[in-house]
Amino acid sequence: MLLFLLHLACQPATPERIPGELARTGETLETVNGEPVTRGMLDAMLSAMPADVRTQIEEQGQIGQLQEQLVTQELLYQEALRLNLHKEADVQVILTFAEREALVEAMLRRIADEQTTDEAMLAWYESHKVQFRRDEVKLRQIVVDTEADANAVVEAAKAGSDFAELAKSKSVDPATAEKGGEVGWVPRSQMPPDLKAALDSAGKGAVVGPIAAMGKQIVLQVEDAREVVPFEDVKDQIKPQVQQELVRAWVAELQDANANAGASVEAPVPGAAAAAPTEGAQ
Repeated sequence: MLLFLLHLACQPATPERIPGELARTGETLETVNGEPVTRGMLDAMLSAMPADVRTQIEEQGQIGQLQEQLVTQELLYQEALRLNLHKEADVQVILTFAEREALVEAMLRRIADEQTTDEAMLAWYESHKVQFRRDEVKLRQIVVDTEADANAVVEAAKAGSDFAELAKSKSVDPATAEKGGEVGWVPRSQMPPDLKAALDSAGKGAVVGPIAAMGKQIVLQVEDAREVVPFEDVKDQIKPQVQQELVRAWVAELQDANANAGASVEAPVPGAAAAAPTEGAQ
């Protein structure tokens, strides 16, 4: 026993774990109280964010703002350590639950990424297709001041002139003229009755008009028509919902496999803040 105690006494002390420490690698961006705030720390902060947020920050040139946020965080972090807040029992409980939540969040994100395949999203789309039924027409337009100008546009378009080029040179509507008259997909249900009536019998490529509207004359070209929004157009839109349902199903399977534990857990949505315990939860 004495030898064992002597052995323990000779062991080096375990260094104190400081919560929130980051490796200060890479180029020094700024210095706070003698401590460098580095490129590696900024990269780590960015990598911890969801992919869509990272993309938004990079595309909108907000890296500088993120760096300012990191510097301010470093200043406050140093002050918290100086006050030894990390050694207080109640703060340690908060830190422990923050770690648990981070681990759960990381796991759910991984499950969501692994299970949200194109095949899974397509299957969800097909089973919810009624939600994407739209009676829509894809249009280009040319807006002119007089009926005579409109008739000239109709004649030129029907004679084979490129409608988009006509829009660029003839249309007085600046919002669509520079885009070759492109309007995009328009639901028939949102059209004025006279416009809807004019388009009801118009097939793909048809030139319709002139139609009087708000003191102008409009000539339209039907580019396409559809009754259902295709999967590729809504793929990004439905992804969060598909992820949520897949994660909930995965958690339900995990609960079933551990039914003897007697726990009932509501599956959180990846990226969402932790919900308050439900009434009656233990």
